[in-house]
This record gives sequence, structure tokens and C-alpha cells, in this order.
Amino acid sequence: MDRKDFEKALSGSTLPSVLLFEGEEEQMKQDALAALRKTLLPAGMEEMNEMVLDNPETDQVIAAAETLPFLADRRLVILRDHPAVTGRGEADDRLAAYLPSVPSSTLLLFYCTGKPDARKKLYTAVKKLGGIVTFARLSGGELTRFVTDAFHEAGKECDARTADYLVFTVGSDAAKLTSEISKIASYAGERPSVTADDISALATPSTECTVFQLVDAVVTGQKKRALILMKNQLLSGTEPAAMLALLLRQYRFLQHIKIMQYEKKSRDFIRSALGVPPFALDQYIRQAAAYTGGQVKQAVALCFDTEYGFKSGRLNVNSALEALIIKLLNLREK
Repeated sequence: MDRKDFEKALSGSTLPSVLLFEGEEEQMKQDALAALRKTLLPAGMEEMNEMVLDNPETDQVIAAAETLPFLADRRLVILRDHPAVTGRGEADDRLAAYLPSVPSSTLLLFYCTGKPDARKKLYTAVKKLGGIVTFARLSGGELTRFVTDAFHEAGKECDARTADYLVFTVGSDAAKLTSEISKIASYAGERPSVTADDISALATPSTECTVFQLVDAVVTGQKKRALILMKNQLLSGTEPAAMLALLLRQYRFLQHIKIMQYEKKSRDFIRSALGVPPFALDQYIRQAAAYTGGQVKQAVALCFDTEYGFKSGRLNVNSALEALIIKLLNLREK
């Protein structure tokens, strides 16, 4: 089941006795655990009806699951990153065989950071019981709604375009978005709504956003700014190879735009093909307009050549990245 299925089951009190939380979206996972605790554990009785176990023996897990709840309908037993699920430990055949026997008075939760090993017997046993809950990254309209809803909870209004701009600037990680939303809402003070200017002033750009700004600097011939953006990103810990991959992606976007424009595709078709929000498409089209089709093809080739030099060990990663940016600047001036 996904996050929405879990919420429906939780509200309808139809959750199975065994669950496994997995997926990349850690913030959503934590929110789901908080909702689970609030629903199952009566106020004032939380400590009596919850047990959190780290790498426990199987006998300890079974004993915890068989313990009756105290003045509550169900007891919550949480196993964090159990090695028999994450892949760091041996198979636990006995625990896997026990899972169908977990009493209805207990909810046994395997809480996994990231993605567990789906090949493990314990994972398969939970899956057979319908207890896998996957928290995937939010995307598209769901991500936009997450941002607008979070601002609303913080007492601020935020339209969809501004929400998309925040996602474009910060990235799609819910934990980072939550932190930025709190900061921006506080900055807005008594104003009832937040604006794109608030985001530009306060939000911490993701690596992808910084690379977008870097290409923008190249397009407009701002050599100093382009190199500063590159060096600051490297100083912050970003791997040069990761920056190169994003540069290549950016110029391939521009190449695709030039091709689709030549084929007289509509803006909606281009936006759908690239998978970007409307405001971002405007920016990509503006960047593409600064190049001829031949120039952007050369830019993609330069990125590929540099990537090959990285991987073959022929080029020093830091100096090669700087040299690539200078070549892209020179290409733009032709």
C-alpha cells in the first residue's frame, strides 16, 4: 500500500497486525508513525503500550507482541531497521514464521530507513500479509499540494505557482521543504501570503537549482558569477561528477527544446515531455533561445567529453569542470 492507502486504513481501523514502513521519503514516514501513535495509543498511556526495539532477539520480539495492551485496544511494537529486513543480517526464519500469528491486540511495525532488501524472507512474509507501506518521493500535483497545505498550516497562503517555485529551488525532499516553509512563513510576519520574492530571498537552493543558475550565468555571459556558483557548490560538498551530470541534463533539456521547437510542438507538449512546471519551462525556453541548434549540440558534446575524461581518469575532476564552464562561455560568445 502507499501513503494514501495507509491513511485510509488508519482512519478506518483496518490496519493489519504487521506493517513495514519503507521508501525514500523519510519525513512522510515519520509523519505516518506519529499518526499511528496518536491513533493507537491513548493519551497518558503511551509508555505502557509502546515498545521500541533495536536489533532484538526473536524471543524478545515475540514476547513483546504477545503482551496485552494496558487500557487500550492495541499495543504498538516498533522494530527499527531490523537486520533481517535491511540485508545487514542473517535470515530470521522463526520470526518470519511467527508473523501470521501476531495477535490482533498488537501492531508490529518494521520501521526501515530507506529501502530494505525486498529479497529477504522477512520482507516477503510481511508482503504476504499486505503490510508493506511504501513512502515514495512526492511529485507533480501531490508535491504542490504538500507545499500549499504546509503553508496553510503555518498560517500563510501560497498559490500553486509559488509552491512550484519553492520545489524547483529546494528540491522535492519533504523534510527540506518543511524546514524551508517554516523559515519563510516566519519571515513573512503578519503578511497573509508568501511570494516568490520570499523564496528567492530565503530558500537554500538545491544543487540542481544552483546548476540552473550556473547555466543562466553562462547564457548571459557572466563568467565570474558562473565560476563562483561552481566553486561554492563544490565547497559545500557536492561531488564534481554530480554537478557535471546535472549540467549535461540541463543542456540536453535545451537541446530537446530546440528540436521540439523545430518540429513546431506546442508549449504544453514540450512541458509534458520535459516534466517541468510552467514557470520553469519559461526559463528553459529563454535559455534555449540564447543558442543556435548547432551551439547547444556542441554544448552537449562538451559535457559528454568531460564526463568521459572524468570516468577514464584522464582529467582532474575539479579543473576539468572549471575548464568545461569556460568552454561553454566561449561557445556562447561565438
